[in-house]
Amino acid sequence: MNTLKEIVDFVGIPQGSLEVARFGGPWIKSLGKVSLLVTRRERPASMRAIIQALQNLTPITLEAEIVGSRSGEEPFEPKIRVNASGGITWFTTIEYHQDGVVIFSKDVNDSGGDFTPTQLGRGSYQLVVTRSGISNTGFVSLRKLLSIITVSATPTPTPTPLPTPAVTCSAELDLDQPGFGGIVGMRIFGGGFLPSETVNIFEGGQVLATTNANAFGQYSVHVSFLSAQFPVKHTVNAQGQASGRISNNAGFTV
Repeated sequence: MNTLKEIVDFVGIPQGSLEVARFGGPWIKSLGKVSLLVTRRERPASMRAIIQALQNLTPITLEAEIVGSRSGEEPFEPKIRVNASGGITWFTTIEYHQDGVVIFSKDVNDSGGDFTPTQLGRGSYQLVVTRSGISNTGFVSLRKLLSIITVSATPTPTPTPLPTPAVTCSAELDLDQPGFGGIVGMRIFGGGFLPSETVNIFEGGQVLATTNANAFGQYSVHVSFLSAQFPVKHTVNAQGQASGRISNNAGFTV
């Protein structure tokens, strides 16, 4: 290469290529434009310096892959590994495509490495890596399609269930209705049932009384017992009809 025409023919950016647009307009066959493409500097270099830079160029190659998982929950950040480049590399770009449209792109350095340009939300994405520049054969534009990334929505956390309250039963003398004439009034009470659940009070397998729990699962019922000449021990418990919950035994003597 000894003339400007030979240099221009060697660099040879095709009209209408993306590289033309990224360098600010149509390809103009001038020393300043060639200098910009070869040195990547605004200040023009001499033709001699340009020819020296173009001699003994190495090939430009493109190797890229997704490292690690190709799917996950949002926000998902895929890692892309790109090889180092020879020649005079202008751009190495990672593109994210969705429905055939580039929704995000990021230029990365030409020395290679692992890159995580952005986080992704829910959806499917085609990853593409492009690289362009001047190699030992002239202008090069490379493109590599990577795997499709699939990102799912973050699952709604399962609410922690409330602990089941202890089911209780107690008995005491009913001071509001203590009884008379050989009748003793007792109050059987407790909690731990479903709101408004029907609660049966049992003694020896027989239902003594039935009531409904309140909004908090608590219950209270009056039960009358005959008082005997000799005190008799009674044992009662409560059982919920809907929940099947059974309380502890409560003992008392009448």
